[in-house]
Amino acid sequence: MYHKFLLLLISVCFFGCKSENKERAIDFSKDRDFRIINVFNEKKYADFKNRLPDNISPDAESQESFVFYSYLSLKPNNDFTFLIGNHFMYGTYSVINKDEILLKSAEFGELPLKIIKEENNCIQVYGDFKAYKSDMMLELDGNTNYYLNLKTDFEALGKENDIRSLPFNQWRFKPVQPETEEEIKQRLVLNLKYIAAYMRVHMYGDFNGIHTAGIHSPFLYARNGLFLYEWNRVPPFWKHVFYNEKDAEKAYKILKKTFNNVDAPTFIDNWLAYNESCLRAVIKKLEEDEI
Repeated sequence: MYHKFLLLLISVCFFGCKSENKERAIDFSKDRDFRIINVFNEKKYADFKNRLPDNISPDAESQESFVFYSYLSLKPNNDFTFLIGNHFMYGTYSVINKDEILLKSAEFGELPLKIIKEENNCIQVYGDFKAYKSDMMLELDGNTNYYLNLKTDFEALGKENDIRSLPFNQWRFKPVQPETEEEIKQRLVLNLKYIAAYMRVHMYGDFNGIHTAGIHSPFLYARNGLFLYEWNRVPPFWKHVFYNEKDAEKAYKILKKTFNNVDAPTFIDNWLAYNESCLRAVIKKLEEDEI
């Protein structure tokens, strides 16, 4: 009897230890690109936990448009980029263990992210975003702790279309003083190249859809081509890419002059592909023309 009890005890211990040491299916040391599909402040998280626990599962996806284009991208050289809404952050990261990474940004300081849960190729992380402010992360009563749901459904992108890379996002860094017309033109070109790459990624990246909230621009996208809005209809976000509204209007005038003189490419019966083709033609003309 004693031997049977001892054998049972060893078996329980063995299986218990095996369970505790079971490796996670997802960890920061292996998976490097994540789409941000939900954000919870602590108050909302606690409320859902009591009333609607399924709403805070790691695979719970927000209905907001930011889920189509927000991401955490961890590069093999330990650089990272982070975008939620349209607020960009970059820096370096280190893997503390398989459950935690430390983001380091010159602008926003250190930001540890800890894996809390996993489910259906999604992970939920927790961190203090005290220095990073976003419209999707509203601070309540001084509490800056948030839970983020991350999904590992991003395909690897070629360098020529890696919209999550730092070079593709240089236009996001607002100038600290008015720019020359040549500098304005270069900022404009970088912005348009990002928009074109965003379109191409969604054409060939196995996405279920595209959301134009991720590519604020002065254009109306239509099946039969790209249309330039009148100045008073250009979205404010696009104007904020430039130092002030005066510089933004200069950029618009440069764009309008080029837009009115570029030949439309051969029609493609695919609105996204044709819009991207039209945009590439505009970019090419902009780069060729002198101010």
